[in-house]
Amino acid sequence: MATAALRFPPLLSSRATPTTTAATFTRRTSSATLRVAAQPESAPASTSTSVSDEPPEFSPPAGFAPPVPRRLAIKEGQLGSIAGAALAVPFRLGTGLFVQGYSVSLVSADKIPADQYSLEFLGLKVRETSKIDQCRRPEKPIEIYEFEGCPFCRKVREMVAVLDLDVLFYPCPQKGPTFRPKVLEMGGKKQFPYMVDPNTGVAMYESDDIIKYLADTYGDGTVPIMLSLGLFTTITAGLAMIWRIWKGSSYTVSKLPPQPIEIWAYE
Repeated sequence: MATAALRFPPLLSSRATPTTTAATFTRRTSSATLRVAAQPESAPASTSTSVSDEPPEFSPPAGFAPPVPRRLAIKEGQLGSIAGAALAVPFRLGTGLFVQGYSVSLVSADKIPADQYSLEFLGLKVRETSKIDQCRRPEKPIEIYEFEGCPFCRKVREMVAVLDLDVLFYPCPQKGPTFRPKVLEMGGKKQFPYMVDPNTGVAMYESDDIIKYLADTYGDGTVPIMLSLGLFTTITAGLAMIWRIWKGSSYTVSKLPPQPIEIWAYE
């Protein structure tokens, strides 16, 4: 057992009522109990810790009811939207689905740490690796002004997914009053996408230039084949959205959230 003495500074002691009964609180962790006694200045405060091998205890909150498992299903009336969004898979061949340098291999179970999730196949485990951990990461989120329904914007979103970047997307649909005018103010024209990198001070238009910049700055310089085919890339990016061509392209009256909304997804 280890014991340590803790004396509170004068501002934390009770000068006005030196005879007040000491107040005590206890905090329990999975491995030790910490007890702190706050006493008048005339009596030294003390702490003590006791090590315990007992596992932590967990219990559900009052009134908690576990969710009932249900089969995967599409919400009524959303089948058309899902089918339209799925067009991107054949037209873009899954670009944005995997990060740069992604690869898989089958290894024996002892090659994967016990606390690490891994798929199992024929008694072996799937090891997933990539080159992302070898690439530079932006300290501040990169700002991209764009809108759904724009094939050029889609190309940049795909590259963001390939490089697994932390990005602030600013939606700029037609007649949007919030961010669309800001692009005109910053860059001099309403053209999208528009990128601002606060980490390097670089700002630019043109989707192909943005893609190349991101690849060189935050990747290994490689641009995926489906993003480097010029006009063919743009055409297939447009066809991928043809069923939902107007979705997200026009402004709908809305309330601006006080903080950015966080979304984990990929193109």
